Amino acid sequence: MTGGLAVGVGAGVALDEIERLARALQAAAQQCHEVAIRIPPLRTGESAGRDADLWEVQGSVNRSIEQLGALSGALRTAAGLYDTAERTAARSVEVLAAQFAAAAGLVLSRLGALLLPSLLSAAGRVALVWGLVPDEHRETAMAAIAPALAPLLSESRVIEVLRVALSLADDVALGTVGVPPVLAGVVGETGLGLSGIDTAALAVAALASAAGASGTAPVRVDRAGSDLRRGGESRPVIAPGSLADRVARIPEPSAPIVIERYTLPDGREHVEVYIAGTDAQAPMGGEQPWDMSSNVAIIAGADSSSIQAVRAALAADGVTSETSIVFTGYSQGGAIATVLAESGDFRTTGLVTVGAPSGGLPVQGDYPAIVIEHREDLVPVLSGIRRDTTAVIVRGDAFAGGEAPAGMLPAHEIERYRSTASAADAHVSAVLRAAIDALPAPGAAGTSSAYTATRIPRPTGG
Repeated sequence: MTGGLAVGVGAGVALDEIERLARALQAAAQQCHEVAIRIPPLRTGESAGRDADLWEVQGSVNRSIEQLGALSGALRTAAGLYDTAERTAARSVEVLAAQFAAAAGLVLSRLGALLLPSLLSAAGRVALVWGLVPDEHRETAMAAIAPALAPLLSESRVIEVLRVALSLADDVALGTVGVPPVLAGVVGETGLGLSGIDTAALAVAALASAAGASGTAPVRVDRAGSDLRRGGESRPVIAPGSLADRVARIPEPSAPIVIERYTLPDGREHVEVYIAGTDAQAPMGGEQPWDMSSNVAIIAGADSSSIQAVRAALAADGVTSETSIVFTGYSQGGAIATVLAESGDFRTTGLVTVGAPSGGLPVQGDYPAIVIEHREDLVPVLSGIRRDTTAVIVRGDAFAGGEAPAGMLPAHEIERYRSTASAADAHVSAVLRAAIDALPAPGAAGTSSAYTATRIPRPTGG
């Protein structure tokens, strides 16, 4: 059971409570107005004294209406100013941090040049000793290290430090190659954006491709259950009714794409697409497109094999640029969903992601977008600090009080995200409720089809 949900819009502070108070004040002003209009007009004669009292009451009510309205407006104005100030301050801190990181890189490069011979000698000795250790002892050592790392990699404060460190890695690299700190702040993520996590990922993707592990190789998709006689299996399905319902429909990587087709109450076609997360067992660049090489390609801004597969499945299912479509994805699937939702190639009417490394991917479309993350989850931080998004961000705790994390990335488990999605469905946040209610609601049952995806091996030889 998760708890402690925090809801905010975009990368700024969560201002839901202030907005709720402003709405309450506005409602109180409306109630006062309804009382005021029921007071009869002032008359003369015997009842003039009593009516004068009523007139005084009416004037007092009207003044209360004005004050409540002014207070409600002032709260909204203050909330906007606070949000703007927070964003400006955060940007200033990022610029200064980028310059310090570049300066640190510059110093380290100078120290590295002096210490490099000693470091290489020490590394060589460590590698030699490690190579002499029997395989079974090495496996035992690694098995002992993993449980020790698990609590550390599930600590929310460590996760936030890693998020910042990853965002500053490009600035350190710029300083290392001799770029002045002030200039590093201009050309990096906080300035012109000429370098960043996507740049580093692009370099990694190029190296992986040169080693035969390309994350952008072409793919083939097939509808699950298809053979030479049948075009694939479809089954009847009821439309999703909540965030938890959508998250529960996210498939396994073995058949990583599920497409549900419905008819909206106005007669238009509607599609719900569910996209799986990374297959942790898949070798990089192998037949399975949902591997780490596709992850790297997505962060680098490339057209990964997994993105190609979802596009191909949508085309095979008859989805056009006019079809209403909601994308729902987990982990790598959430990043794919974000890319496709923002591509402009589809009529996106909703986006839901859980545990996705999508912080560096902009979300600016005119549709409800909900991003769910765990504070202890390492995966969402891999794309760095979140910017350029209008999505509703829901951040929760993966573990109940006192629960000890087990495994390498327990906060990233899909079952825990299903629980967090249920908590989000029940949350009182006005902006979250509005986003959930804005997701299309097909009234009738539909059909569901699953798709498999396979990388097409590159030809060998001449």
